[in-house]
Amino acid sequence: MNSIAKALTLTIGVFSAAFTSQAQNGPRVAGQITQTGNKPAEFATVTLLKAKDSSLVKGAVADINGKYEFEQVKQGRYLVAAVAMGMNKAYSKAFEVGTTPVMVPAVSLETASKSLKAIDVTARKPFIEQRADKMVVNVESSITAAGGNAMEVLEKSPTINVDKDGNISMKGKAGVVIMIDGKQTNMSSQEIAELLKSMPASNLDQVELIANPSAKYDAAGNAGIINLKLKKNQNYGTNGNITLGGSYGIWPRWNGGLNLNHRNAKFNLFGSYNYSHREQQQDIGLFRSMTDKNQYREYDQLTRMHQQSNYHGGKIGADYFVAKGHTIGVMVDLAIRDRNNPGLATTNIGNGSRIDSILYTNTTNNSNWKRGAYNLNYRGILDSTGKELNIDLDYARNSNKDNADIFAMTRDAAGKGLFGSDTSRNNQPSNIEIQTAKIDYVHPLKNQAKLEAGVKVSFVKTDNNARFDSLKRNIWILDENRSNHFVYKENINAAYINFNKQFKKVGIQLGLRGEQTHITGTSESAKNGTSSVIKNDSTYFNLFPSVAVSYNLNKSNTLGFTYSRRIQRPSYEDLNPFEFYLDRYTKEAGNPNLRPQYSNNFEITHTFKEFIITSIGYSHTKDMMTRILEADVDKATGDTSVLRYKYQNVAKSDNFNLNISVPLPITKWWTSFTTVSVAYNMFETVVNNNPVKLSAAGFFGRTQQTFTLSKDISAEATFFYVSPQVSEEGLFRMKSMCSLDLGLQKKVLKGKGTLKLNITDVLRTNYFRGTFDNAGRYNSVYSKWDAQQVRLAFTYRFGNTQVKAARNRQTGLEAEQNRVKQGGN
Repeated sequence: MNSIAKALTLTIGVFSAAFTSQAQNGPRVAGQITQTGNKPAEFATVTLLKAKDSSLVKGAVADINGKYEFEQVKQGRYLVAAVAMGMNKAYSKAFEVGTTPVMVPAVSLETASKSLKAIDVTARKPFIEQRADKMVVNVESSITAAGGNAMEVLEKSPTINVDKDGNISMKGKAGVVIMIDGKQTNMSSQEIAELLKSMPASNLDQVELIANPSAKYDAAGNAGIINLKLKKNQNYGTNGNITLGGSYGIWPRWNGGLNLNHRNAKFNLFGSYNYSHREQQQDIGLFRSMTDKNQYREYDQLTRMHQQSNYHGGKIGADYFVAKGHTIGVMVDLAIRDRNNPGLATTNIGNGSRIDSILYTNTTNNSNWKRGAYNLNYRGILDSTGKELNIDLDYARNSNKDNADIFAMTRDAAGKGLFGSDTSRNNQPSNIEIQTAKIDYVHPLKNQAKLEAGVKVSFVKTDNNARFDSLKRNIWILDENRSNHFVYKENINAAYINFNKQFKKVGIQLGLRGEQTHITGTSESAKNGTSSVIKNDSTYFNLFPSVAVSYNLNKSNTLGFTYSRRIQRPSYEDLNPFEFYLDRYTKEAGNPNLRPQYSNNFEITHTFKEFIITSIGYSHTKDMMTRILEADVDKATGDTSVLRYKYQNVAKSDNFNLNISVPLPITKWWTSFTTVSVAYNMFETVVNNNPVKLSAAGFFGRTQQTFTLSKDISAEATFFYVSPQVSEEGLFRMKSMCSLDLGLQKKVLKGKGTLKLNITDVLRTNYFRGTFDNAGRYNSVYSKWDAQQVRLAFTYRFGNTQVKAARNRQTGLEAEQNRVKQGGN
């Protein structure tokens, strides 16, 4: 607690000095605080000191551009000191103040290092950093993320929650857009989940959480943007790193990766390769009860799946520095995944007092997914004022071959007598092609103002051909009710303008984006020997305004306000009307009538000394898309016991949220970061012609405790808790979830290597339970996976550690690929 007392004493001193100096007359002293790469050190703490004895005169907090000023400084000799979180304190040269204003040369801050009992210890970046427009998670600072994957990093990030199906929400809101190095992944929630589970956490440098993006970004995404920044390198020369990781729960998992970068005066070459093997057991329980034709029935189903996948991903790129300020770059991003997901389901069927029959369902699901993305880009600094032009041309192709075999049989209550059996298979090849072109221009104006503008055009074509066959007397017969050929075409034309202006204490950003969308969907199925074609053709135009205002009340308090209107379009596969049967009584279905969902998002934030970060937000969503359990009828048999899991539009949804984040240095060897979120959600919709109104408050909390045990050894403990609430996905009334993770880290090989050991879900409490009750049908869902694992990870860094970073491109694939599915979880 001594460090806290010292901080409070310094704060009181700064306040007192600032207050007593207000009556002094004198000129203005101003300057700028920068950091590595000549970037502004946002909100750095700056103090004016007497050169004679370094006594404190005044204090200030730099603005978003690192600029500061002191008013009414008396004549004399002074120097300026500056410090920011995770950086060493730095001083200016001494200067004289007379009767005219003084501009102090820029003071540059470097990554912090401090002496601990005469031993040099390099200070790690804080796990969480709050910046003007986003929150940043420094992945390397988390021990418990080691050996894991990118999805598990998100699970440990503030205001982020990941549900049982891998759907990601931010501050209680679904519809998050995932970007990698500023480039949108353009995948559906299921595909994103698979990609992030396959990506080693050691590949990540930072995670940026942007709650209300500006008009510069595509309007897609109701809950904001998560940008995953991969590790880069920094100066002339060659360097890289090798990572190896393994874990064991019920089944083994392992991964490895290699990152290389070479840079000289004319070229920057970079590349990476990643491999992961994942095996996971998942148990899904589904209990449902219903009354049909005055007869009460219960279906108690338990499915066990052994999911296995192998992922290979590689990226290669080059930047050519044509002339000073002008760069041409190319990038190729390739990935392939093979997945095998066998499952065995047992369903007890009865009337509540006894079991009448048992349905056994054996399934095998195999898929092969491939993706290739290609980017050509140009960046030009047009003159000394900072005018900038960026051009991106992109092409991506995703292909997936998904096959499944389903064998089902019904026996008596003793599991012996055979009532009947059936065998079916399906083959669902799909191809998705995406082409985009975009231009972004930045034009600096006078007095710390900036104008941004850009245009973007995208074309998407998806082709899904689902064929189902049933085995009849040893002959495969086409199932016309379930087979379907769906082709979807989309063209989006967009333009935006964004204005930024920094006043003395106020920063303003105003933006407007316009998007015109034209879509055509064609569904072709064969019934009774004839071809049936359904075609949907529509065009719509939308405007998406955004506003961001920041205000520095004083050295300790900063206020912010943001507003944005957003859109979330359906994924391409969810528009496909084909139906996929999990067993005889349970199926998933697409919906060609899905409409885009629109949201208006408001947020007010308060930052106290870059220490306590508080935000209050409200979001109203129209036509929210989510999968909902509903009753259905088997088209062939007329059976009304079928349950369908289908994407639908919820009429409206309202979300209120309060978020508090507190990074707290408790002692020199113990630091803490705690984040708390409270949300209240309300939903209104209609399911099976019955109105549904649900509302509930929910609590989410996470705390991370980090302990520096010695120069080379540190430990970490992370705990999260989710209270009972209504989930956006499925509108389930879910029960509580929690998890405790423990980790230990040791530096080896003279600091070039790192060993990390951790145990996840120590208490075995990380699993989902929820219920949904509608139209006389009660449904209870249980999902548990092997979350408890022991992991070991090793990272080795080699080469020149000062190699400059490859450029962080935001390419044109920002809204399209996020709606591509990878053929399942």
